[in-house]
Amino acid sequence: MGYLGFARKYRPQKFSEVVGQEVVVKILENSLKKGKISHAYIFSGPKGVGKTSVARILAKALNCSSSHNRPCDECPSCIAVKEVRTMSVIEMDAASHTSVENIRDLRENIRYASTEGFYKVYIIDEAHMLSQAAFNAFLKTLEEPPPHVVFVLATTEPRKIPLTVLSRCQHLQFRRIPVNLIKERLESVCFIEGISATDEALYAIASSSEGSMRDALVLLDQITSFTESITIDDVNLLTGQTDVKTLYELADSLIDGNREKIILLVEELNSAGTDFKLLTKDLIHFLRNALIQKITENVYTTETASKMIENLNRKTSEEHLLILLKDLISSETAIKSSFFPRIAFEITLLKLSMLSNFRNIDDVIKDFKNESLSQWERFLQKIETENPLLAMKIKHGEVKFKKSEIQLVYNGGASVYADSLRECISEIQNMLKEFIPDVKITIHEKNDTKKENKRQEMLNHPLVKKTLQLFDGRILSIIPKKGGNNV
Repeated sequence: MGYLGFARKYRPQKFSEVVGQEVVVKILENSLKKGKISHAYIFSGPKGVGKTSVARILAKALNCSSSHNRPCDECPSCIAVKEVRTMSVIEMDAASHTSVENIRDLRENIRYASTEGFYKVYIIDEAHMLSQAAFNAFLKTLEEPPPHVVFVLATTEPRKIPLTVLSRCQHLQFRRIPVNLIKERLESVCFIEGISATDEALYAIASSSEGSMRDALVLLDQITSFTESITIDDVNLLTGQTDVKTLYELADSLIDGNREKIILLVEELNSAGTDFKLLTKDLIHFLRNALIQKITENVYTTETASKMIENLNRKTSEEHLLILLKDLISSETAIKSSFFPRIAFEITLLKLSMLSNFRNIDDVIKDFKNESLSQWERFLQKIETENPLLAMKIKHGEVKFKKSEIQLVYNGGASVYADSLRECISEIQNMLKEFIPDVKITIHEKNDTKKENKRQEMLNHPLVKKTLQLFDGRILSIIPKKGGNNV
C-alpha cells in the first residue's frame, strides 16, 4: 500500500474515536441501541469536522455482525467497509452527480438489497451541489425508501438544501472542533509517529486549522516533510502566521501610543515579506485573547502568549481593548481589498495608537468626584472663616456632584435654608470659582410626598373642582383644618 497521509491514516473508525462531536455521537449510538434508525440523515457543518467519517462509522455500525459496541471494527463487514471494498456502502460525490439521470440510476439500484450486509447505505457528499431537478426527482425515494436503505447527505451548506428535503431527514449539526481537542489529537499522533514538536508549534497548527481536524492533520503531515523536530518557527514559515512576540510588540505599541515604534515594526515586517492581510487577522485574534483573559482570567493559549498578555493587560482596560478590536475588525476588509495593504495596515495602527490616552468614563467620573470633593472641603473652610452663618446653611444641604454642576439638596426642616441661599447664589458662585471653576451650583428641595398627596387629594375633591371651575381659581396653599381633616 502507498503512503497514507495523516488525515486518512488517523481517520476515526469508531464512535469513541470521533473528536468534538459528542452530541451527534450520542444521538447515533442511542439510535443504534434502541433500533430507532432514521431512513435518511443530513450531516451538516464546516469542512474537516468529521461528517463523512461519522457517516462511514454509521454504515459500519448498521452492518456490523457484533451484538455489542457497534461497530466492532473487527468483523468481516466492518473490515470490508474500512477497506472500501463492499457494495453495501455507496459513496457519491454530488458535485459530479448533479443530474436527474444520476438520481434515476440511484432509484433503480436501491430496490435491490445488499448481499453483504443488513443495510445499503448511500453517502452523498456535498449534497447541496445537486440540481433542483435532481432534488425533485429524489424526494419520493427519500421519503419512502426500501427498509434496507439508509441515506446520509453530508453538506457544508445546509441552507442550499431545499426545505422539502430537510423535512424528510433527521438533521444532525456538526460543530467546529475546539483548539484544545485538536491539539490533544496532534500530540497523540506525534507520539505514535515519533515526531518531536513543541507545545507552541502544536497550538499554532491547531489554531490555524480553524476547527478542522482534517486541516490540522494535513498541515502536521506537510511540516514533517522537511523536519521531524517541529518548532513554532517551522509552523510560522509554512503558514505565514506571525510569531507571538511580534504581535505582542504591535499590541504594546498600540496601547502605549508609540507611533515611531509602530512605523519601525511595520517596516521590518514588510522587509521580511509579511502578508499584512494575515497579520491583521493574527493581531485581531491576539487582542481577542487579551480581552478574554482580561475579563475571565482564563483563555486557552500557550504559556508564552499568556505571560505576554498578562503584561499587556496591566496597562490597559476592557473598554480600550474593545475599541481596538472593533476598529481593527472594521478595517480588515479595507486592508484585504487594498492595492497597498501595508499602507492601509500602517494607517490603521497609527490611528488606533491615538487612543493611548483612553480612559474608562467611570474612572474619569470617579476622579472628578474625588477632586471636586477635595476642593469642596477647601471651599467650605474658607466660607466658615469669612461667613460662618452662610457655611452653616450650606452644610445643612446634601451635596451631589454632577457633570459641570454641584447640587445642594434640602429636605424636611432644612428646606428653610433653600430660599435664603437662593438670594445669595451669585456670591456663593463667585467664591466657588476659586476652587472649582466652570461648575454651576444649584439649590434643590426634595418633594414632600405627604404634602403632594394631600394637594392632589384636594384637587380631586368634587367641591374643590366645582369651586375652581366656577371662579376660574387656583390653589396657592393648603392649610390643614384644626380638629379634623375635612375640607
